[in-house]
Amino acid sequence: MTVIELAPQRPAHGVDPRWTPVRAGILNVWRYYDEVFEFHRGRLLLRGPNGSGKSKVLELLLPYVLDASLKPSRLSTFGGTERTMHWNLMGDGASGTTRVGYVWLEFRHADGRWFTCGARLQATIHTKNVTATYFTTDARVDTADGISLSGDAGQPLTKSQLIEEIGGSGKVHETAESYRTAVRQTLYRALNEQRYDSLLTALRQLRTPKLSERLDPGLLSELLSSALPPLGEGEIHEIAEGFERLDRQREELRLLDRDVEEAERLATRQRGYAQRVLRAAAAAVTSAGYSLESVAAEVKAKREGLKEAERELDAATLRLGEEEAQELALAAQIDGLKESEAYKAGGDLHRLRTEAQAAHEVAARLRDQAGVAARAVSGKQELSAQAAVGARTAGALADRARTEARHAAERAGLLTVHEEAERADGPSRHPAEDDDLLGAEGSGSLAGVTADSDGAVRRARELLRAAVTSRTTQIRQVRAGAVQHDEAIKRRTAAEHDRDQARDDLATAQEANDRAERRRDERARDLATALADWAGGCAQLQLDPGVLADLADDFERADELVGTARTMAAVELTTREQHLVGQRKGLAAERTELAQERERLTDQAVLEPPAPHTRAAAARLGRPGTPLWRAVAFRSGLDPVAQAGVEAALEASGLLDLWLRPDGGFDPGEHDAFAVAALAKAAPGYSLAHVLFTEADSPVPADAVLSGIAFAPTAIGVDHPAVIGADGTWRLGPAAGRWVKPEPSYIGATARERARRRRIAELDDRLGELAGQIAECDHLIAVVDGD
Repeated sequence: MTVIELAPQRPAHGVDPRWTPVRAGILNVWRYYDEVFEFHRGRLLLRGPNGSGKSKVLELLLPYVLDASLKPSRLSTFGGTERTMHWNLMGDGASGTTRVGYVWLEFRHADGRWFTCGARLQATIHTKNVTATYFTTDARVDTADGISLSGDAGQPLTKSQLIEEIGGSGKVHETAESYRTAVRQTLYRALNEQRYDSLLTALRQLRTPKLSERLDPGLLSELLSSALPPLGEGEIHEIAEGFERLDRQREELRLLDRDVEEAERLATRQRGYAQRVLRAAAAAVTSAGYSLESVAAEVKAKREGLKEAERELDAATLRLGEEEAQELALAAQIDGLKESEAYKAGGDLHRLRTEAQAAHEVAARLRDQAGVAARAVSGKQELSAQAAVGARTAGALADRARTEARHAAERAGLLTVHEEAERADGPSRHPAEDDDLLGAEGSGSLAGVTADSDGAVRRARELLRAAVTSRTTQIRQVRAGAVQHDEAIKRRTAAEHDRDQARDDLATAQEANDRAERRRDERARDLATALADWAGGCAQLQLDPGVLADLADDFERADELVGTARTMAAVELTTREQHLVGQRKGLAAERTELAQERERLTDQAVLEPPAPHTRAAAARLGRPGTPLWRAVAFRSGLDPVAQAGVEAALEASGLLDLWLRPDGGFDPGEHDAFAVAALAKAAPGYSLAHVLFTEADSPVPADAVLSGIAFAPTAIGVDHPAVIGADGTWRLGPAAGRWVKPEPSYIGATARERARRRRIAELDDRLGELAGQIAECDHLIAVVDGD
C-alpha cells in the first residue's frame, strides 16, 4: 500500500478548528503485527492488489475505534457477519491459544493538543468472545514523551501494564459506552448521541467497497443529513454562492461547449477551405509553371528572332554603309558636275548649237539666194557680193560658234563627242576659200556645200543626242541609286524600329518572366508553408513537414509521398481496427463468461471446486451422497496457514472432491472419483481426522476416510499410501506433489462463503475493468473510424 499526497484542505469561513487524524496503528491483529499508518493533512489513501488488507484496515480502525462496537455487521466492510473480531485475532495468522492486539487513532488539534483513542483486544481459542479494553489519552504512541503499547520484547501490554503506562495522561475506561462518550465529547462536541450514531452509520456506508456501483443517492443524502450538524447561515450563504457559481460555470461550460462545437465546425470548414485553397494555389502554381514554360519558349523564340533581326540589321547597316558611300560618291560626282564649267556651259552650248543651226540655216538660205543670184548672173552681182560677205560673216560666226561649242564641250566633259561631231562635219573651210569656191564654181558648188553641211549637222546631232542619252542614263542610274539609298535608309530605319521593338518586347518578356518567377517563388513558399502546416497537423499521416515542404516544386514526388503515407496510415488504421475489434470480441467473450459465473455465484449459496473434464457437469445431480469438501470442517486451533496447506494438498491430489456414498462404496458405471471406506487403511500416526471432522449436517460420515489419510507437517517421508502435509505436500502411492494457496476456500461454511464473496468481488473488479477496457476499445474504434 502507498500513501498519495492530496490537495490541501481549505477550512470554511466561520468553522471552528477541528481535530485532524495524524496516525493510526494496528498491533498484533490479523496479519498486521506492528503497522502504523500516517495521514497526510487528515487524509489516508490505501492502494494495493486484492487481498493486501485495505478493507481489513477499515474494519479494524474506522469506525470501530470511534464506535467501540464488536458486532460483526458493524465491523465488516461488506456488512456480513462472518468476519468477527475473534476471527481477526485467532482465525488468520494467529498462533497459540491466546492473542492480544491493539488498534488506535491519533488526532491533533489546531491549537497543538493531541488526543489518542484505542482499544486493547484479547481472544482465546477456548471461546468466541473478545475482551476489549478501551483507553483515551492526550499522549502520543511510540514517541519519546508518549506511551508505548508493547513491552521491551515487543509483546502487547497487559491491561494492568496499559493502566500503568497511561497513568495520569489519560484514562482506561470500564465500559464501551463511557469510552464512546469521551470520544464523542472530545472530537465532536457539537453532536449529540443520536447524531454521533448517524455519523458512524454514514462512515460505515461510505467505506463499503465499490460504493459507486451500488450507490443510493437518496440513502446517502439521508445518512449525511442525519449525521452532519445543521449548517449555519454563513455556510448556507457560502453554499448558495457556490451553487450560483456552479450555475454560472455550467452556463459558461455550456457556452464553451457550444463555442468548441462552433470552433470544430469552423475548423472543419476552414480545413476544407484550406484544402481547396491549397489545391487552387497548387493549380495556380502549376499554371504559373506552364505559363513560365510558354513565356520562356516565347522569349527563346523572340531571342532567336532578335538575333536574326540583329544579323539582318548588321547586313542592312553594311549595305547602308555601302549605299551611303556610293551615295556620297555620286553626290560628290553630281556636285562636281554641277560645279564644273561644262555643266554651267551646257546651256550656252545648246544656245550656241541653236544659233549655229540658225546660222547654218541662214547660210543655207544665203547659199540658196547666192545660187539664185548666181543664176541671175547679171542683176544680182551686188546681192551675190553681199551674200558672200554674209557667208563669210556666217562662217566667222560658225567658227566662233564651233569654238564656243568646243569650249562648252570641254566644260561639259563632251569634248570627245564634240570632236566626233566636227569630224563628222568634215574639215573646216576658211571663209576666203569659200569665197573663192563660191566665185569659181558658182551656184552649183554652193548647193553641194550646203548639202554636205546638213549631213554633218545631222551626224553631230546624233552624236550629241547619244552623248546626252548616255548622260541621261547615268543621271537616271544615279537617281535610281539615290532611290535605292532612300529605300535602304527606310529599311534600316524599319530594322532599327524592329530592333527597338524587339528589345522592348524582350525587356517586357523578361520583366514578365521575372514577375512570374517572383510570383512562382511566392506561391512556392506559400505552398511549402501550407504543406508543412498541413503535414504538421496530420495526426494519422506520418509525414515530415520539412521533407514535404522541400517537395513543393515537385508535385509528382510530393503526391507520391502523401500517397505512400496515406496508404501506410490506411493499412495501420485497418490493422489497428482489426486488432481492436478482435480485442473487443475477446473482452466481450470474457465479460460474458465472467458475468455468467457471477450470476451462478449469486444464485448459489456454496462455492464449489471446479469439476474435472473427466466428469460431466450434471453427473452428480440427484446422486445420493456428498463431496468430501462439503462433509468436513477444520477443527479449532489449527493454524490458518496449515488449513490453507491441507486444503491445497487435498485439491491438488484430487481427494478434496471425492464423492462419499452413504454405503461407503462406489459405482463402476459412473465417471467419477469415489471415497471407498473399505479401502481406507488406518494411518499409523496423525491422520486428517485430527484436523478435520464431519459436519453435523453432513448426510454421509467421513471419519473412516479421514482416518485412512495420514497427516504430517510434510508428506515427504511418511510411510503410508495416502499422506497430506500441512505445507501443501501430498502423496498417493507413487505419486507426490505440492501446492499452496493463501487461505482455505471450500472446507467449512465460513471459508466457502468468504471465498464466494471474494470471488464475487474479484469478478466485480474484473467486470469493471472489462467494461472500462471495452468502452476504451469502442472509443478507439470510433476514433479509428473517424480517422
